[in-house]
This record gives sequence, C-alpha cells and structure tokens, in this order.
Amino acid sequence: MVRILPLILLVSLLLPEVAGAQQSLHTYVHDVANNQPLAGATGSLRIPGDTAVISSGMANGQGKISFINIPNGKYELLIHSLGYQDQKRRVTVPGIWPDSIALTPGLTLREVTIQEDAAPVRMKGDTVEYNAAKFKTKENAVVEDLLRKLPGVKVERDGSIKAQGEQVQRILVDGKEFFGSDPTVATRNLPADMIDKVQVLDKQSETAEFTGVADGQQTKTINLVTKKNRKRGFFGNASAGIGTDGRYEGGINANSFAGDMQLSGLLKGNNVNKSGFSASELLQLVMKDPNMLRNLPPAALSELSRMKGVRIEGNGGNIAEIARPTGLTDTKFGGVNFNNDWDNLKWRSSYFYNNNRTSNNYSYARQYRMPDTAYNYLQAGNTSGNNTNQRIDMSGDIKFNPRTSLKISPHMSINGGNNQEDRSYRSFTADGVKLLNDGRQLTNSINKQQLLTTELILRHRLAKPGRTVVLNVTPEYYHNTGETYNRNTGNFYNLQGGEKQPITDQLRTDKGDVYSVNTNILYTEPLSRSLSLQAGQMFYYSQGKYNRQVCDRDASGHYTQPNALLSDIYDANSRQYTSKLSLAGNHKRLLYTVGAGWRQFNIRGSSDMKGYHVNSNYRAWLPEVYAEWKQNKTTKLIFRYNMDASAPSVAQLQPLEDNSDPLYIRKGNPLLQQKKSQHLQLSFNNFQLTAGNSIYARADFTYFNRDITDSTSIEAASGKQYIIPVNVAGNLNGSLAVGKSIGIGHNGSSFTAGISATYVRSLTFTNSLPNINRTWSITPDMNFNYYLGDNINVSARGSAAWNMRRFSVTPLLPEKNWLLMYGVESIVTLPWDISLEAGTDGFSSLGMAAGYNNTILLVNAAITKGIGKSFSLRAEAKDLLNRNTTINRINGSGYIEDRQNSVLGRYFLLSAVYKFRHFPKTKK
Repeated sequence: MVRILPLILLVSLLLPEVAGAQQSLHTYVHDVANNQPLAGATGSLRIPGDTAVISSGMANGQGKISFINIPNGKYELLIHSLGYQDQKRRVTVPGIWPDSIALTPGLTLREVTIQEDAAPVRMKGDTVEYNAAKFKTKENAVVEDLLRKLPGVKVERDGSIKAQGEQVQRILVDGKEFFGSDPTVATRNLPADMIDKVQVLDKQSETAEFTGVADGQQTKTINLVTKKNRKRGFFGNASAGIGTDGRYEGGINANSFAGDMQLSGLLKGNNVNKSGFSASELLQLVMKDPNMLRNLPPAALSELSRMKGVRIEGNGGNIAEIARPTGLTDTKFGGVNFNNDWDNLKWRSSYFYNNNRTSNNYSYARQYRMPDTAYNYLQAGNTSGNNTNQRIDMSGDIKFNPRTSLKISPHMSINGGNNQEDRSYRSFTADGVKLLNDGRQLTNSINKQQLLTTELILRHRLAKPGRTVVLNVTPEYYHNTGETYNRNTGNFYNLQGGEKQPITDQLRTDKGDVYSVNTNILYTEPLSRSLSLQAGQMFYYSQGKYNRQVCDRDASGHYTQPNALLSDIYDANSRQYTSKLSLAGNHKRLLYTVGAGWRQFNIRGSSDMKGYHVNSNYRAWLPEVYAEWKQNKTTKLIFRYNMDASAPSVAQLQPLEDNSDPLYIRKGNPLLQQKKSQHLQLSFNNFQLTAGNSIYARADFTYFNRDITDSTSIEAASGKQYIIPVNVAGNLNGSLAVGKSIGIGHNGSSFTAGISATYVRSLTFTNSLPNINRTWSITPDMNFNYYLGDNINVSARGSAAWNMRRFSVTPLLPEKNWLLMYGVESIVTLPWDISLEAGTDGFSSLGMAAGYNNTILLVNAAITKGIGKSFSLRAEAKDLLNRNTTINRINGSGYIEDRQNSVLGRYFLLSAVYKFRHFPKTKK
C-alpha cells in the first residue's frame, strides 16, 4: 500500500488546480419561423479538416445541446435536425460561441401525402442503426424477437446475442442501463413496439472515453432508442396464460418515461422454461472479474463445477454454456429499474430478483479409450433444486465542476440454493463383459453466497488540454457458506484382496470470506497535438479465510466423527503490482496505442490444521498493441495484441482432497506456476450505405506459453480417477469468422450468411502419458428474412456444425460428428385484427454413440385476435408432434460422453394480453 500513497497524494494536490483550460458549453436550437425548440436535434464538434468528433450532444425538450469538457481551440460546429437544413459554424473556445441557433426547414410541401421510406439500415459514424419499423414482428413480441429479424445480428437459443460476429455484452435503453449488466432482461421483457431504432456500436471503456487513449477494451453494445411518443408517458403489458399439463405463463411489465427519467417494473412467472435472464449471477461475476475467480473459496468453485460436472475453464461463452439450465424449470422473477439525469448527477439503479425451481432426469454414456485403459461408464439419476438470486446495482456520476467528476457504483448480490441429486453409476470393460464398479450416491447441498462491491472512479482534467488523472478504487467482500450431505454406497471390483465395499456418509460444511481491494491510477500527458503518454500503477490485495469441516456419520446417526483427511482450515492472501506505460497517438485515419506492463504477483497460504505452507511469486512482462484504421466512414480494421498472465486459484494450489464424486477425486497442487498467454485479434467491418449491405471478418488466436491442465491417474481395475492440476506449454486455440448481410429491396428483407472455423490444441496427461487433443470445428450458417407485402413475413435460419477431434494416443474414439440446426417461421396478418404464426425448429445429430444419433423436429403454431385497442387473445401450441428431446456431447481428456436430459414436451397455452398506453399530447 505504501507504493501507491505518493500517487494518491499527487492526485489530491492536483484536484484544486484552477479551471480554465477546458469548458462545458451549450447552445439552444429552435425553428427559425415559430421559435419552437427542436428536441432531438444533434450537434457535433470537429477540428477543421478532421473527421474525428471531439464532442457531441442531443437537444433536450428545451432544445438545449451541451458539450462537456471542451479543450481550448478552434472547431467546426455542425447542427442537424430531421427535416431541417444542416447548419455549420466556425467557433472558438474560449471566444466565438453561439447562444442559440435557428434552423430553416429543408423543404416545404403543400397538399402532399408523405410516406416514410427511410432505409432499413444505415450508418451513423461508427454506429450501425436499424429502423425498427422496417422489421415486422409478431403480435406482443419482445425486443429479442425484433433482434432476430435484423441482418448481421444473431440471437442464440439461450438468449445470448452476436452482432457482426462479436458477443453483445451490454444492452442500453436510450443510452441508459436497464436492470444492470444482464442484456437478456431488456431483450426478453421490453415490448418490441416501443422501439424506434436499434443501434449497434463498439463502446469504449469509461477510462478511454475520458482520457482519449484507446485501451482496446471495447464492448459490443446495443442501444435501444425508444419512439419519440414513448419518451413521456407510461406504457406496458399485462398477460395471463394457462395451458395443458398445468403449464402457465404470465406477468406485468410497466414503464414510465419522462424525458431523462426512466422508471420500469416487472413481475413475471412461468413453468415453460422461459427464464427472462441469462446465466447465474455468480458465473457472470467470474466472467467479468478474473481476480474473483482466483480467490473464490474452494467450496464455491466446487458448487459451480457440479452444475454440469465439468471443470470451469475457458472463455465467457463456454462458462455461460455450463450455466444453461437443463430439465424443467419453474421461474419467478421481477424487479424495479430507475434512471435519471440531473444537471450534475447521472443516476442508475435497479433491483432484480429471480427464483428457479428445477427438476431433471438424465442418463449419461461415457467411453474411455486410452492406450493402457479402455472402459465404459454409465450413470443415470435425477436432480432437483431451488435457487434464488437477488442483486442491487446503483451508479451515481457526480460532476463537481467542468473538469472533475466522481462515479460511485455499489453492487450487492445474494445467491442461495438447495439442490438434491440421486444417481446410480457403473463402469465396465470396453467389451461389456467385466464389471469394474457400481454404486448409488445421494447428495443434498445448501449454499449461500454474498457479494458486496463498490467501484469509485475519480476523474480530473488538468489545465493543459489532454492532461488527465483517473483514480479507480474497488473494495470487495465475498462470503460463502455451504452444507453438503453426501451418502455413497459403492462397490469396487477386481482390486487386490478381493471385493471392497466402501460406504461414504458425510456432512461437509464450508465457509469462506474474501476481502479485497483493487486500486488503479492513470496519468495522461499530451506530448503533442496527436501524441499522448499514459502511465499507470495498479495494486491489488486480497485476504481469504477458508474453513472446510467433514464429519462422518456415527452409529447413532449423527455427524460427529471428524474426517481429518478431507478437512482443512486455510488462510491465503495475495498481492499484485502492475506498472504500465503506454504511448497513444493518431495520424490521419490511424489510431494506435503501444504499451507494456510489469506485473508482480505473490500468493501466500498456510494451514494450521495440516501444517503446510504455500508461498508463490510470479512475474511477467505484458506488452500490448492496439491499432484502428479507418479507410473511410464505412470501413474499419482493428488489430489487437496483448500478453496476459494470471496466477492459479486458491482451489488449484490447496493440496486438499475433494471426494464430492467417489469416482473423481480432485486435489490441488502447491507447485503450480502462473498461466501466461499471448492473444492476437484482427477484425474487419464494412458497410455499404447505398445498398445497406455489410460484411465482417474476425480472426482470434491465443497461444499459451504456460497453461494449467489436468493430470489424471486411472485405476484400470476399479475405474477410480485421481486428478491434480499441472502446468503445460504449447496449448493454443484459433478461430475465424466471416459473414455478409445483403439487403433485399427497401422493406427490411435481408439475407445473412456466415461461416466460422475453430481449431484447439490442448495437452493433458492420463496415467502420466501426454495426450494431445486436436479439435477442428467448421460451422456455416444462414438467416433469410423476407417480407411479402405488408401482411406476410417468412424467415428461415440454419447452421451445420462439423466437428472433428483427434487424440494423439486414443485413436479408437469417435472422431467426427455433425450437428444440424434449422428452422422456419412465418407470420401472416389477416383482416379483423387476426394474425397467424407457424414455425418449425429442427435439430439433427450424426456421428454420436449408438442410440444418440437423433433428429428432432418441433412444430409450433399460434393465433392472435385483437379486441379493441388494448386487449388480445392468443392461443399457441408448442411441439405439436411431441418430439422434443435433448442431446449434448461432452469431450474430455480421453473420453467422449453423450448426455440426455428431461425436456419440456407438447403443450397448449391460452393467454389474454392487455396493453396499457398513455402518452400526453405535446405541442407541435
């Protein structure tokens, strides 16, 4: 902490500096004839002769456009409003600045009927903007249904979104967050008919936006622009539906907008597997914060791993896939969202609650094929769970003066769950003759996690234009408790000494507390008009206390006998220092940042109970390069390179056995070294203004100088496995994705086609033998959306994933398979306010284990009848042929596993929907 005190003191000395080098200015835009303010007019400031926008703004209800923190200099001011002639002026700061600007209508028409014929897709700067009116959706559709119609946008079955080949991480409503960071809360709950425009953009980090130094941390973002007549008033939907086999779905969504103020509430429930949100809160936090993953208590990691019985590893998309629910789900969720902008305060806040009750029957078939060990493993069972998540997000951005602001963002989440599992298992030789083991396991786990964190960002502009200081402090507290009852009756055959019948009946209690603080300070110094130097110092500290107690059941039925082998009391703390220096500049169409960092990481751990100690030190150079080249307004090429290093997690270092699964015994490795990787990314985007066509290409490559993988020892006679993490070198993965969208006519019809390819090379160890796994995957996909007049819409989509996997020492495993997904949907609008919907969803798997190759065809239909302006009745049928089932393939170290789970079958649902709308009329 001593190392950063001088920097904090420096900031405190610089803050009182006299203002004057940068100013916040405003002007009022009005109609030249009637002097009425022009709300929605836009303004932008540019340096003469340069296309880069220095600042931009939009007029509020009074016609006021504000420009924040403008450095001294000469600029070109451009004012634009739909239907008016653009006005361009030369201005000087300080000096010549207009108090108000009057715009002249661009064209006056008399006795002429005007019919809107705006292009379905257009570019606004770096933003792709879709005109929502050109993409027809079904009655009572939500935003997710609208996004499925947009060329270049892909919505997966789990609700995740990709735009121009990149994962969408944020959804904004009129530039403001909606219910925190979960994009699907907005897309699955907001009505589509409130949306005027859908904007897709790459949003820079807050630090990059403030300092002007690109750090390469762009976030693919969708901004939902509401219709002008929806910005003042209230609106929403209420629905209730009942169906066969006890199915139900209903709820209410209410919104009140008044200019910059947004108030939204929702309360919904269903048992038709519609969650209304994405992956669990804990997994989202793990994806966003690597430090949290490194310092989670072992019990929390174990709980996450048991979601699908696999080790947590990989990118955010893979982790989200782990959390995707299987089986049948009864969901209830709701919350409140409030946003407002005052003169010196921007406020964002939300509370969200969700509860899931799940049940699932499953059967898994696994084939092990290794040089010295080959056998089959089968398990079947059922699970049930009741999991609850509550989260509160708040953010207040306070502007003290034109040069100094403070953003405070508290976050709190509480997760709790009660999950049970009853399963039977058996392993036998590859020829199916000899039985290796069998058994039955019953588990019941009760767990709770609490997270409280607050991010503070202090931003200050100094007197010299471009000179800035940013201080970021994030304290965090994480608490985990859990109880797991584990009863296993198993038999291991063919062991020396004859048959053994170990019985496990234990209670495991876990408790973990982690305190951490992350501090980062950045200083930016302009070297010239187009060149800046940025220096940064980061310090991270965490302190964790973990207590695991395992007790065996005694003769009287109580858990009073301590099991010293599986119990531990463990303390750990970590310190990380990262010093960073970057040079950033821009030259004509090229924007670039080149830098390097030096990171030192220390982890110390000790167990008074077992008497072992961990003291690991890690160091790494971390170079990085970011470059962005714009050939013109519609073509952009981005290059990124960076090196990263991350320390092992506490669970990976702690030499403590975890016998949660009697066949898979995990144990940490105190000798682990840090992971080091190099990441290279190249992306290209082009948009054709005249035709509305677009093309994208994206290549990613990651090479691991040092990685962490599993070393598995298998007892051939019993099938029991012992797993520890070890370091390896040479793992790599690469991917390439290319896509093109073609507009058909001017009514929103489009065709989108793409292809993606991935290659992964990973090294694991089985019985001390290195096993190199090479995986290839090629997936072409297409989406066709066609409008026949105003009353008929047909859309078709399809993808074909070809997968091939080869192991260096296990050639007997199935190597190739195909996964085909396809679907057709049609919407027909009839007279008398009736609409018909029909669609199919198909899934085919080829090349899997015997009995798992399958073709599923789901047929759905619905009819909606409007009653007046506010009511409608809807009857829908899901899976008319009753053909639904689930197929899932898991590839592991030396094995392939095919899984089947419970699914929601055929059902019919009758719903009543009420739309309420009230928008006060405004003066024209």
